[in-house]
Amino acid sequence: MVAPTELLQSVHAKLRGNPELRYEALISQLAQQIRQDVKKQAGALRRMCGKEGMADLVDAFERGQPLGAMAKEHRLPVCDLLRLMLPELCARKIVLMRPGRREPKLKELLADPQVICERFRERVLTAVAEDTLCSPAADEAARLTGLEYEHILVRKLSARGIPFRSEAQLRLAGAHKTPDVELQIPIEVRGHIVHWIDSKAMYAGRDAHAEHHAQFRSYVNRFGPGMVIYWFGHADSLPLDEDVLVCDDFPEAFGTCVPLVRERSHATIPMGT
Repeated sequence: MVAPTELLQSVHAKLRGNPELRYEALISQLAQQIRQDVKKQAGALRRMCGKEGMADLVDAFERGQPLGAMAKEHRLPVCDLLRLMLPELCARKIVLMRPGRREPKLKELLADPQVICERFRERVLTAVAEDTLCSPAADEAARLTGLEYEHILVRKLSARGIPFRSEAQLRLAGAHKTPDVELQIPIEVRGHIVHWIDSKAMYAGRDAHAEHHAQFRSYVNRFGPGMVIYWFGHADSLPLDEDVLVCDDFPEAFGTCVPLVRERSHATIPMGT
């Protein structure tokens, strides 16, 4: 796994050589690659170590070996190494379990650090704070970026006078697995009728798009054909699905539609741009 500084250096080098590339797109691609690498490495370490190996890792931690150094040795972010060690940390009462509670997840542990034995607490919290790749803080930053672009979508719809229901409104109405918005008046974009829009603050290659395909098909089944916006761009050759239009921004040109019948077919007629 590549260190964060080296990742940023590689991004800047690519940008210098290819000024047409977007910084956000490259960062998104690298983040996806990191997640894949971390998942593979964590699985390999779990299989290689087993329970005895994890006990050895906790032994080293108790002897004073820094978590950061241990994580670097095993090519994992600190937080992912901690996740693997948690069962043994709980078994040794380095992490205390509340009465009647299951083993805490790392996010819960960090939200309530008093459950970490005082002798080790500062070491754990300091190491986690230095994890810029896979910590709860990094996850929260990604979540907030997603919310930011959902708000951008809402502003664009409102500015164009397109009525819609938000994900929160759909959930209050009892809907499950909802897109970010359902359009109350469908729009026509490049020959596609769009009943819903989902916002993704990411770059989408073929693998990333494929991971979300089942999610999009569930929206199609409930609301009809729709559109996904990958705000940081997408590969040119994504798998074709005529019911899911892929864009990298809200389209400047579109038509509004009036439903002919409220059936599963979602028949519409264009009314102009």
